[in-house]
Amino acid sequence: MRPSFRIADRYSRGRPRRRPLGQYRYVRLRWRILFSLLDWLGWGMVRLARSLRERMGLGQPLEFADPRSILLVQLDHLGDAILTTVMLPLLRARYPESRIEVLASPWNREVFAAAPEVDRVHVSSVNRFARRRSWLWLPSTVWWAWRLRAERYDLAIDVRGEFPLALLLWLTGAPRRLGWDCGGGGFLLTDSPRWVPRRPEVDSRLALLAELGIHRETAALPVGPHLEPRDSDRRLMARRLTESASAGRPLVAVHVGAGTTAKRWPLESWRSLVAQLIDDHNADVALVGGANDRELADSLATQLSRSNVTNWAGRLGLLETAALIEQTDLFVGGDSGPAHLAAAVGTPVVVLFSGTNDSRQWRPWGANVTVLRQEVACSPCHRTECFWGDHPCMRGLSVAVVMQAIADVWRDSAVRGARGWEPATPERRSGAIRPGAAPLGRSTRVMEQSE
Repeated sequence: MRPSFRIADRYSRGRPRRRPLGQYRYVRLRWRILFSLLDWLGWGMVRLARSLRERMGLGQPLEFADPRSILLVQLDHLGDAILTTVMLPLLRARYPESRIEVLASPWNREVFAAAPEVDRVHVSSVNRFARRRSWLWLPSTVWWAWRLRAERYDLAIDVRGEFPLALLLWLTGAPRRLGWDCGGGGFLLTDSPRWVPRRPEVDSRLALLAELGIHRETAALPVGPHLEPRDSDRRLMARRLTESASAGRPLVAVHVGAGTTAKRWPLESWRSLVAQLIDDHNADVALVGGANDRELADSLATQLSRSNVTNWAGRLGLLETAALIEQTDLFVGGDSGPAHLAAAVGTPVVVLFSGTNDSRQWRPWGANVTVLRQEVACSPCHRTECFWGDHPCMRGLSVAVVMQAIADVWRDSAVRGARGWEPATPERRSGAIRPGAAPLGRSTRVMEQSE
């Protein structure tokens, strides 16, 4: 049995230790030591090679022409891929004649396939971010590097910052290699800006582009992650929603899953929240998510047994899910890919953050995003499973707090819902709408609940 956070906090001498990241983004000390040694050896070899080239009269400063072909590597999670879409319009505007290709994973490929700026998507099914991990990702990384070498890229970009990905970029033979040195392998890159811990991920991606002379201030483009569902998916989901939801009611998308158990809100809390949305706001609820969320969503739908609840989790493709969420009036979910997806299609978002990550760095980026989090001493822990038996960062978020955040979003938007309903806030029920209320700007609101 795991210990109780509250009992340990009350009776122990010290509070649980946080696990903040330092120079390297790795949490475990052994990886930090390993990559510190690799970098020390790698930079030593680079300096030796430069010295020999200078003695031979070959040491010329690197000069790069505009790339004719660009490779962007994004093998990790859905939310990370959505955040990376902020780079694509800026790259295309700066290099309009260049070929832009992406090395993606099966779970994020549709994000890039839907992007008009991307010419081709390569899909690596075996990589270290797969849920069922296998050491085959090591030879797979090398195999993909040699396969992509034939494409003769002029510029290769890694947005994550890890040694295996820096090695992949180097093995492709791209003369210019842009990425972070926070995961080791900085000596394999030609360009690497300073990594700033806890900086918003969108800003970190823009910092990479700044190394290429691309600045959002001069781009004259809307800056933010964006995903455009296909018109065919929009029509399909609009037709299916007429069969499962009623016009004149608010339609709320709910995602009960998350990539790890440490990020999940208790199922009984979700059950109470959905019941209150139906009882207090006469809402229709669409449960969304991927195949990995289907079991949780099925359990919730069975427990509720309400005609207002439709379970779409695991039954739609990514772009169909995006089209569905786009047509809802609100998204509520945990820190996971669907929350980023909802923000990218412009739906108001209420996201429940655990203490696993820093919400300032990883929150969804959008015009109307509310982040709810319970402040605890052990955050950020970067764990996949909570050490404490009572999971304080998620159980500490009450249903009442989430319901109040939903009411605030509907009140502050002060607009009629997408399906022709009026938000059922106390002000609207009494006929008094707060003067001057307007949609939120690009900055993200954060509502923090203290212990």
